[in-house]
Amino acid sequence: MSKSYPEEQLRNIKRKRRLNALKSAFAGVIAWLVAASFIVYYGTNIIKNTTPLVVALALVVIGIIFFVLMFHFLAPSTEELKFNSGVEGEKTFKKYLSKVDGYKIYSVPLPHGGDIDALLINQKGVFAFEVKNYSGIIKCDGDNWTRTKIGRGGGRYEGYVGAPSEEAKRHAHDLNQYLRRRGIEIEIVPVVVIAAQDAQLYCDNCSVPVIKMHELKKLLKRRRYISSKECKIISREIAKLTS
Repeated sequence: MSKSYPEEQLRNIKRKRRLNALKSAFAGVIAWLVAASFIVYYGTNIIKNTTPLVVALALVVIGIIFFVLMFHFLAPSTEELKFNSGVEGEKTFKKYLSKVDGYKIYSVPLPHGGDIDALLINQKGVFAFEVKNYSGIIKCDGDNWTRTKIGRGGGRYEGYVGAPSEEAKRHAHDLNQYLRRRGIEIEIVPVVVIAAQDAQLYCDNCSVPVIKMHELKKLLKRRRYISSKECKIISREIAKLTS
């Protein structure tokens, strides 16, 4: 199975972090080895030689700094944790979507930047999913979003949420324009999916459908039909974006 765009980004972030850790460890070892060479070369006389002593001590300190940096890079950054959460959410939704009939395309890069996490094309329509693996209490009023995270001790604090509905609409519009330029007039339905099972979702007049995964079947029931021939043509055209 090929990796999605977010998975590639996550892999690059991990690779960069591990490389930085390795570079820091290497630099720390070199600094200590050079300091040790000064000490061995001058022996007990190093105490009487101010310059070599200062250099040796400075190299020891520099080595310590590099090793501290190494341990810093060994721990995942906030950016990496965010990407990892997103990738896990997309994987969970991908597994769920595999049980739904139709053409599925994942991590669709768009002409004007960004990508659609998942597309479903079947006789109920064309759906562009923006998948968010957010936990906690999530509220959407129109295009205004808030998120309250709940800590292990029960404490509550504000969490990042962004504007998923606006992002979903922008991506759907971009894809719609792409298809129009190719002579295909079809409604692209933007949908925000909250993948985290423990999330508490409250929606009021949201500008796009905002659902949890188990609500997808209910959403599909309300859509109109398009022909199987149209589905095939649309899926082939969109697939060109991923090639």
